[in-house]
Amino acid sequence: PKMKVFSAIFLISLATLSRAFVPLVPQTLRPTVALSANPIDTLFAVLKEGKVGLVKSLAGEYDAPAIRTKIDNLVEESPVLLMSFTTCPFCIEAKGVLDSKGAKYTVVELDEEEDGKAIRAEMGGMLGRTSVPAIWIDGTFIGGCNDGPLGGVNGLQKEGRLDGMLKAAGAM
Repeated sequence: PKMKVFSAIFLISLATLSRAFVPLVPQTLRPTVALSANPIDTLFAVLKEGKVGLVKSLAGEYDAPAIRTKIDNLVEESPVLLMSFTTCPFCIEAKGVLDSKGAKYTVVELDEEEDGKAIRAEMGGMLGRTSVPAIWIDGTFIGGCNDGPLGGVNGLQKEGRLDGMLKAAGAM
């Protein structure tokens, strides 16, 4: 019981702190977190919104339409696109899965790109998440390593769908 109370207090404190990093936008324009029957879901939605705001504030000023166009072009031109950080263990694992298949893919190391922070911030607006790896196969966002709308590369691999998607995209 004490641990649950401590965890709840910690998460509420973190949520409150994360809201401080959301850029000041008139309330009518700011996305709102829908209340749900489960307060934990609501808390995680607030944390996620705060993280997206934090990433946007860390990116500083940038040309959002140009960055979004850059992302769109990368997705369109790459049979497989992987947004990554060089030291991220999940990114390394996802690259290993693709490498083990002999897949051809384009990797953008956001921590080495001049506009990497801006790309990550725009991913937050496009996908509702800023985490990496962020992987597209044939223009479809599949998620990361173990998560996302299609379960990421590991989820697709477990379901036996990864090879087919990679082949259909011309990546192997």
